[in-house]
Amino acid sequence: MEQDITTKEFEVRFSDCDHHSRLKLSNLFLFMEETAIADAEKNGFGLWKMMQAGYTTVITRFKIRILHTPVWGEKIAVSTWAKDIIKDKVVLKDYSIVDSQGHSIAQATSSWLLVNLKTGRSENPADCPFPIPLFPGKNALPEMMDILDPQIEPRVVCTETAKYSDLDMNRHVNHCRYVDWVMDALDAEELKSRRIRSIQMNYLSQVPLGGKVSIVRFKNTNHHAYIFGMNEVGMQRDPHDAECHFQARIGFAD
Repeated sequence: MEQDITTKEFEVRFSDCDHHSRLKLSNLFLFMEETAIADAEKNGFGLWKMMQAGYTTVITRFKIRILHTPVWGEKIAVSTWAKDIIKDKVVLKDYSIVDSQGHSIAQATSSWLLVNLKTGRSENPADCPFPIPLFPGKNALPEMMDILDPQIEPRVVCTETAKYSDLDMNRHVNHCRYVDWVMDALDAEELKSRRIRSIQMNYLSQVPLGGKVSIVRFKNTNHHAYIFGMNEVGMQRDPHDAECHFQARIGFAD
């Protein structure tokens, strides 16, 4: 039987918007997260069923290209599907986002690991007790996502502490919340004058409740801003050897 791609519809609410009436990037990530959860439930490997079997999934990288930022009251549809398993380890999952007329407004790709809760180690997703339906060759974004290199002139712009409201059911900071931390590191005038066309997030190390993260911003390149989340204690001891929790690269349209 041929599998259907999962699609979930959303209306941009007042609470989803920034002060320019635009959908916040973190809430767009939440829409995609909800769609991914719906896809897992539909295909028989929802969160609780996976945990009962001794597994969970962990996102490692995410990249989205944005053609249009939805505004308050706009209706959008998010579709998602798994397209491949690479190196017997990583699940690649793509997303397509369209407006109410069916016009494409964003495309995204992501990578995930299947983690054994007993060992804490990743395992081959093909060996999961719940088969993952694949759509080979169906690409929203075909490019791979690499680890980002540190840039020049790093400076700590702020420090974030993982609080109750930052955590999800996996008991660490939700990956969508990091997007808020990254956006808060940008200058208000910069956001007003330069449209964001893409963002890549690499998730390297989980942040638990109470964890402190130094948000480090590097000097902009011509079209990108680089922002890393570094362990604050490690930064105080040795900035060159501090643990990196996440990396972000923001692409500007001009």
